[in-house]
Amino acid sequence: MMKKKSIFLASILILLAGCVPKQIIDEVQLIHAIGFDELPNRNIKGTITYPIFEADGNVRVETLSAVSHTSRFLRSKLNTKSPKTLTTGQLRIVLFNYNFAQKGILDIVNSLYRDPNVGNRLYLSVVDGSTHELLTTKYTAAPLPSTYLMDLIEQNIESENLPKTNLHVFLYSYYGEGIDPFLPIVKTEKNAMKLEGIALFKDDKYAGKISHIESFVFKVLVDGSKTGNYEVELKKGKQKGHAVVRNIKGTTSYKVRKVNGVPEFDVKLKILGEIHEYPPWLNLEEKTNIDLIENTFKKQINKDAKRIITKFQKLNVDPLGFGDQVRRRERNWNFKRFQEQYPDMKITVSTEVEIVESGVIE
Repeated sequence: MMKKKSIFLASILILLAGCVPKQIIDEVQLIHAIGFDELPNRNIKGTITYPIFEADGNVRVETLSAVSHTSRFLRSKLNTKSPKTLTTGQLRIVLFNYNFAQKGILDIVNSLYRDPNVGNRLYLSVVDGSTHELLTTKYTAAPLPSTYLMDLIEQNIESENLPKTNLHVFLYSYYGEGIDPFLPIVKTEKNAMKLEGIALFKDDKYAGKISHIESFVFKVLVDGSKTGNYEVELKKGKQKGHAVVRNIKGTTSYKVRKVNGVPEFDVKLKILGEIHEYPPWLNLEEKTNIDLIENTFKKQINKDAKRIITKFQKLNVDPLGFGDQVRRRERNWNFKRFQEQYPDMKITVSTEVEIVESGVIE
């Protein structure tokens, strides 16, 4: 792991010391998005999109694709199809289909952070399906797929269930000991895009995923959250329905102890929420009905948290950084030993929920 850190630091120093050659905007093609698809015959298909600014002020998107045995040679093959030199100065998002991500994305990520034109706020994402199809589909929401993707990810970070994610966050998790990376999953749905869930990585390889519903709890567990919506399934007598709780503030605390040399964790979630919708048969002027939503919400959140942590242990991935929690508390922490212990480690979860407002009621 120390070797990984040395390579990373050396690469950063090279970037700081290097000079970026000037490029005239009219003489280059500014790539906005790149997609990588692993093909059945072990070839790699690369697809890029770039904007064309027309004389009437409109902007249209153009795409180029090429197939190669290696990702490094793809850019050369794409340049043979472009009337202008391709440059990454406006690169906004890089996509990987499941098969490509399962083989590992480090080669691509390495080339990105070594490129002085690429910023750390660049987004990375896994695609459920073909990245080529996603980038070449015409969408009603935006003419440029890159803009659509950026807006989709950003607004889900700001207002929904997606934790903060970009190239910098991925690299921090990859090179840090005791924590594994994650990325959003997107897919095409007719003439729209959809955030499907979160991809889990072991080192740089795709290892599994959690759903959009599970990502509400995941976001609170990762670093706390003041956003997100959760649908609560209610039952009262013979009546059944659903309520929507909006997260106002969610925090998580981790307590670690050693039992016979093995770490054990107590994970405690605290969530303040407001009710945004509820069934017409439920009268919220009665406190018992607010208590019903609160208690049901608490049970479901606790169940979800236990389920996804168990999933992480079975997949032997640690996106929540349990290893990092131990490392920060131990002087002679042994990463290899922790990895061996992690799948069977005792992790208990408790949840406190308080409904503080009734919000916008429907």
